[in-house]
Amino acid sequence: MLLTHNRLLHIRSSKKTRSGGGCGRCADQPERETDVLKRKRKGSIPMESHSNKLEKTIVEKAKELGASLVGIASIADLKASVSYKIYDQKPFYEECKAVEWDEAHKSVLVWALVHPASEPVLDWWSMKVPGFTPGNRVMRMQSRKLRIWLGEELGINALSLPYQIEYGGAFLKDSAHLAGLGVIGKNNLLVTPEYGTRVRLRGIFMEAELEPTGPIDFDPCTGCDMPCHRACPRGAFRSGTFERPFCKEENDQREADFQILDGSIMGIEEASEVVKPCRTCEFACPVAQRN
Repeated sequence: MLLTHNRLLHIRSSKKTRSGGGCGRCADQPERETDVLKRKRKGSIPMESHSNKLEKTIVEKAKELGASLVGIASIADLKASVSYKIYDQKPFYEECKAVEWDEAHKSVLVWALVHPASEPVLDWWSMKVPGFTPGNRVMRMQSRKLRIWLGEELGINALSLPYQIEYGGAFLKDSAHLAGLGVIGKNNLLVTPEYGTRVRLRGIFMEAELEPTGPIDFDPCTGCDMPCHRACPRGAFRSGTFERPFCKEENDQREADFQILDGSIMGIEEASEVVKPCRTCEFACPVAQRN
């Protein structure tokens, strides 16, 4: 999901910002564990998986709740990823000094929601939509239900993750790769065998040592003539690799060109300013084009 830089700055400076550096109207804050879960977990130690049965149970539950793809990755492996190392040294926001995750969390559950070209509204952005996009609203509910189920049914202490690393989020593309959902392609997007790049991701940290479900042997970019690089309206791949500033230029312009749309389109009661993010390189990827 897209949370543009300018809008994130607006949220961060909002008078409604929660104390302690919270995100204000941003609904993607980590959710607190329930009192009953606290009582269950008091004095306990992180769970360990002795077979794949627990992992399969968790994956099946996520799919039951609507996830298109699901997997589990080790946080230790995630900390060894290139993204973690780079971001820890050079965060996107100056006030963020380093990536900070609770050492009690051992695994990350990551899932994808398919986002076909036929349903563009899923990614349209509005301040008045809970979670900012209709697609994220769906995934927030999935996250909440999974977190509660993990605690009440399996006794696993879990934390619903925000998207922003500055607020404790994970690197979801890296997590998804390590969990076996797909690979990070030369378009800087997660590419999955089933849906190509047309997915959105969400994650939950778990206080349990679980067996990773990936990565998988999948190499969609070898031999590809990279139409994604040619398609970018701002030439964000002009150097041969992704350059964020050029991508940001396009989405900043789209933010400036917002539209006022009827609330029924966004699943809310009143009209709102709506930003339609760029998905050009995403749609140019030939993998699983049927979706």
